[in-house]
Amino acid sequence: MFLTRRQIERVLTLATRSANRDLEWLVSEKYLARRYRADSFGHFQTPVYYLGPLGWHLVGKTAEDYKEYRRQIVQRAERQMDHELAVSDVFLKFILESKVNRIIDSGDSLWQEAIEFGNLPDGWIQFNDLGAFIEVDRGSERPIVLKRKFDKYINFNGSGAYAKFFPEYTFKVLVFMTTEERIDRRNRLRIRTTFGFAR
Repeated sequence: MFLTRRQIERVLTLATRSANRDLEWLVSEKYLARRYRADSFGHFQTPVYYLGPLGWHLVGKTAEDYKEYRRQIVQRAERQMDHELAVSDVFLKFILESKVNRIIDSGDSLWQEAIEFGNLPDGWIQFNDLGAFIEVDRGSERPIVLKRKFDKYINFNGSGAYAKFFPEYTFKVLVFMTTEERIDRRNRLRIRTTFGFAR
């Protein structure tokens, strides 16, 4: 997961000047690292931040695993960045406004174990004694593609596989969309009530 300065300001409740100073220190001390991404203006680049070698070590990860983690961050395609930052926004909203006990993001090896699933969710979150899959739709997927994805979720639950991985939690998928119009269109797909749509 990586974050923009604006997202970090929300977590730490810092003013922009303080955030800039603190981020410079965290990067210089290798708690964080950053890469730049092209902004809408060709001459301007926006930094995004991720764990540096020291931050990685502090959360109990090995130096060997860091090489692969950093390689994936550096090689991440620009077209994926907006989606992943939107997913980070959703996780931050939960972290700041509810009691979050666990987040399993899309890069977790658990989804490789759940081979019969057929979906790579944006995440699964345990919050306020509830559990739910997270899907963020920024408007790039056609309704038929999303419908197929929903069908795979329903089959994963119906097969009993969901209960095997998350025995204490009722099956639920929370889908976050960019506009009310998109939500209305998805509701017309007649998805079962295990899916919740929000903007």
